[in-house]
Amino acid sequence: MLIIGERINGTRKNIKEGIESRDKQLIKKEIKKQIESGAHYIDLNAGIGKGKEREKEDIKWLIECLYEVGEYPVCIDSADPDVIDFALSFVKTDDKMINSINGEKEKIDKILPIIKKYPESKIICLTMDENGIPSDSKKRVEIAERVIKILNEAGVKNENIFVDCLVEPVSVNTQNGIVFLQALKEVKKFGVKTTCGLSNVSFGLPNRKLINKYFLALCIYEGIDSAIIDPTVSDIKEAICIAEMLTGKDEFCMNYIKGIRCNIF
Repeated sequence: MLIIGERINGTRKNIKEGIESRDKQLIKKEIKKQIESGAHYIDLNAGIGKGKEREKEDIKWLIECLYEVGEYPVCIDSADPDVIDFALSFVKTDDKMINSINGEKEKIDKILPIIKKYPESKIICLTMDENGIPSDSKKRVEIAERVIKILNEAGVKNENIFVDCLVEPVSVNTQNGIVFLQALKEVKKFGVKTTCGLSNVSFGLPNRKLINKYFLALCIYEGIDSAIIDPTVSDIKEAICIAEMLTGKDEFCMNYIKGIRCNIF
């Protein structure tokens, strides 16, 4: 499974404070922890609510912090296409990810020219549109199909499209987990990759790590290819390893055996 490390996000209190105070050591420590824990991409989100120009300055600084640790693949995460375009100009590696596009016409019109400049990038596609996140899986699948077609026409290969069917909290509606899994199962039929912001499922509930672990196992059963997660949580690594073994993705159970021998979980 492809792991996108979620810890460098301006919505997290310590990261926001680190960005504002330009605490390089804090940011670099967070990056190192995720890389050492198996993250394949480091998600960088500099949104601290102080406007576009400040977000541009901050995302550039975060990229600089990343490259002081090493030239690791990065996922540029912003709701503003202008910020994404600006940030990508500082990314050194060919292997990069854009987070994100969705079914909103205005968003598509703004970000599609950027995607065309980097057609080999991996693209996260959110199954929402002008009306927000659909409550049913059928509508989410319809949005995914439409955006996949647009991306294909722009030169993006299916293998580089990561559809996020949008996990919502089960504390709000106990059917939210089922709706996501149903949409995930159908989207897989389009031949694209899939991902999710896993921890959303447990928002508002106690012992969130426990819920996240079991939901990730269900997602792996349905064939999810990636997740935006905190890779430093041992329960998450345990869930990935065991679920992949039980679903036939760990030949001769070698990853599980290695994990036990090395006390990874």
